[in-house]
Amino acid sequence: MASQPVARNAAAVLTAAVMAQISVSALQQGLPALGPVLQQDFALDTAGTAALLGVGSLGTAIAILLWGRLTDHTTDRMVALLGLLLTSVCMAIAGFAALAGSLGGLIIGLLAAGVFAAAPTVALTKSIASAFQPINRMGLALGIRQGAVPLGAAVAAIVLPLIALRWGIAFALWSMAIVLLIAAFGVSRAVRGEHRSTRRKPLVPTPWAGIAPMLIASSLYTATQIGIVSLLTLYLVNARGWSTPAAAAVFAGVMVATVFLRILLGFAADRWAHRRLWLFKSIGYITAGLLIMAAITNPAPVAGIFIVIAGVIGMGWNVVAFSLTISLVPHERVGTSQGVLNALVFGAWGISTIITGLLVQTFSWSVAWLVLAVLAVSGAVIARTKSFYQRS
Repeated sequence: MASQPVARNAAAVLTAAVMAQISVSALQQGLPALGPVLQQDFALDTAGTAALLGVGSLGTAIAILLWGRLTDHTTDRMVALLGLLLTSVCMAIAGFAALAGSLGGLIIGLLAAGVFAAAPTVALTKSIASAFQPINRMGLALGIRQGAVPLGAAVAAIVLPLIALRWGIAFALWSMAIVLLIAAFGVSRAVRGEHRSTRRKPLVPTPWAGIAPMLIASSLYTATQIGIVSLLTLYLVNARGWSTPAAAAVFAGVMVATVFLRILLGFAADRWAHRRLWLFKSIGYITAGLLIMAAITNPAPVAGIFIVIAGVIGMGWNVVAFSLTISLVPHERVGTSQGVLNALVFGAWGISTIITGLLVQTFSWSVAWLVLAVLAVSGAVIARTKSFYQRS
């Protein structure tokens, strides 16, 4: 009977984490859906619009390591709540700036929102580990939580433009602020506070040598993933001759398929824990193979199919990476290690789109796919470092 309260608590934590992730993903990945409206309202060129949409991710990349360290030194519940509440405030401020037509105020609001949105991302990873490791379901829980990332992006991409076109940018931003408040309430109810003694023991050192290969490999996988997905609709329209609605529908399909793939990979990470490293490497090799096939078969129509499948497979790696890195570090260092991992992920995220776009513009789509394939293979090879096998 004791396991039933534990399971109920774990389910409550996961539900709150999913709510928080959807709200944060709406900001981090759904906001670009407002690009055309922002461009028109503020008379921006393409580069200016892209910079405005990327400022939040920049803030997240800068701050997420600090939030991870704070999680280890305080409590993940406090960090998650603080981050969600302050992100909501920043989105409200950004909405008022948009209503007043202040581009500078909007930039400051989105940048600050990105800084604070990093907090629930790293803190709730630690909460999930605490709740699900004892019942051997951490991989599945992480898969469900990470499945909320594309789900939040897909929902935001549909809803936010409708709100903005009907009532204006300010109301779209305020709607995200409300969702963040709801997520904060869910976290306050589901995630328990940790009781810490006044005499704290020194924190155990983080085994950086053991997790470094996965950190590096994850950044390379991120560059591959984002290089594909960020330019997918542009590729389908410009290189394959698809209509914009058809390309958008395929993009949405990729996001939905990724939700199910991440849950499946999370289940596999629990079921075959000793094969997690092999699973991680396989994702890189399969993605690279699909990219190479797309480059070889271009400009045949089948190349587009290879890219779409590569986009789905290439987005599945993070569930396995998070599960592995969490298992390789002491619990009191989960926040710091996940902060570093996410900082590398967001850093690679921002760079990949720029580099991939330059490759396409300077050379061709095929060259860009081959470069991304090299990154994926490099990540898989690096993950084979012997020090990583010591605890996995």
